[in-house]
Amino acid sequence: MSPYRPMMILNSLLILVSLILPSSAQSKTLESQATNPMLLELYTSQGCSSCPPAERWFTKLKQSPDLWSRLIPINFHVDYWDYLGWEDPFAQRQFSHRQRIYKHLGHSKTVATPGFMTNGEQWNGWFYRRSVPQSDDKAIGKLTADISDEHAQLTFQPEHSSGKKTYTVNLAILGFGLKHKIKAGENRRKTLQHDFVVLDVAKADLNAQGKAVISLPDVNAFHAEEQAIVIWLSEGRDPSPLLAMGDWR
Repeated sequence: MSPYRPMMILNSLLILVSLILPSSAQSKTLESQATNPMLLELYTSQGCSSCPPAERWFTKLKQSPDLWSRLIPINFHVDYWDYLGWEDPFAQRQFSHRQRIYKHLGHSKTVATPGFMTNGEQWNGWFYRRSVPQSDDKAIGKLTADISDEHAQLTFQPEHSSGKKTYTVNLAILGFGLKHKIKAGENRRKTLQHDFVVLDVAKADLNAQGKAVISLPDVNAFHAEEQAIVIWLSEGRDPSPLLAMGDWR
C-alpha cells in the first residue's frame, strides 16, 4: 500500500467531519447607521390584563419594512405585577428598575403597563393609534460590534470629542414566538404570544479608547428558536438610548 494512502484517508475523514459538524465560531458584525433608528420600548407583564393588545401590536412590527433599519422594538417584562398571582417568566427586577429610572429622571410621568418609550421619552401614541415617531437625524457617532457565539467586541467613535463623558454599551438578546398558557392572575386561561422579548441584557462601560467586550447572555433556558440581538449606547446613569442597532441573530 502506498505510504501516502493513510494520509489521504485521514484528510478525507477530516473534511467529512468538518462538513457534518456545525461551526462553533460563527461571527457577525453590526454597524450603526448614519440615521439613528427609533428604539421603541414596551413595558409589559403577563399579569396585566391591559397588556395583550399592546403585545399583539408589537408582534405585527415583525412585518415592518423599517425593522432594524429605522425601527427597533424591544419588549421588557416587568415584575411588579407578579403579586397578583402569576409570576411572569420573562420578568426581571432590572427591567422594572429601568422603567422607574425613566420616571425619576423626568423622561416619563408614570410607571405602568403597557408603557412605551421612544428613544428614552414617554410615548402615548399607541393608545390613540398613532404611528411610531421617527428618530431625529442627529449625528452621534459610529458604533461597531464584532459578535461571536460568546462575546461581542464593541467600538464607539463619537462624532465630536466626548470629553469626560462616560458611555455604557447595552446588549440584549430578544426572543420571538414565545407562547404561554396563563394559569392564574388577570390573564388566567389565556394563551399569550410574545415577540421582541428581552430575554436578558448584558452591559459594559467603554474604556478611554471607546472599546468594550461583553459576554453574550446565556438564554438557552427560554428555548427561543427565533432570536435577535439589539445593542444601544447610553450615557452615565441615564438609560436613554443615544445610538442603537439590531438584527436577527
